[in-house]
Amino acid sequence: MKEIKSGSRSTGKIAFQVVLAAIALVGIAGAILMKLFSIEISIAPASSNSVPVIKTTESPSVESVTSAKIEKPDAVAVASKQGNLRIRNRSGYPIRVALLSRQPKDGNLKSDSSQSGFALPAHWDFAPQEGSETGLLVSLPNRSIQLKRGDVVVAFAQDGSQRYWGPFVVGETGRPDWNAQAAEWELVIEN
Repeated sequence: MKEIKSGSRSTGKIAFQVVLAAIALVGIAGAILMKLFSIEISIAPASSNSVPVIKTTESPSVESVTSAKIEKPDAVAVASKQGNLRIRNRSGYPIRVALLSRQPKDGNLKSDSSQSGFALPAHWDFAPQEGSETGLLVSLPNRSIQLKRGDVVVAFAQDGSQRYWGPFVVGETGRPDWNAQAAEWELVIEN
């Protein structure tokens, strides 16, 4: 039995020597191949013309561009403009127009108004192109609609397209428009 043990030790030594010889052989072969085939890696500096240049036509100088003058509506003139609301849906979308009317700043709040200073909101639905020519005058069964400065109007499509128009603040944004002949506010919704 002693011979088996000593024999297994010599077998382990032989396996170790074989592995060392294989590593040495791979190292020698690699050195010979490196001498036969030279590999050179160099990094060349980038030339100054390597960045693409986009050529465009000359833009007008700053002096030649006139800025549009934005005029705010006269608050006193707008405050006196109270009237009905006419809606023209010239879009190809079914829309809902919502109105949030400001309440006068009174100590006595009506029962249908909230503490925020706005009356209960109202809304109207329009089919595509409904009222596109002459418009439709909107009203409510329990109260009259008189748009005044600070009222908020917004419109949005009801077909899931996520289109919306506004918000429009009466007397503070460009829309709705005041029609002096009819003494009413007009909101035109277009694509």
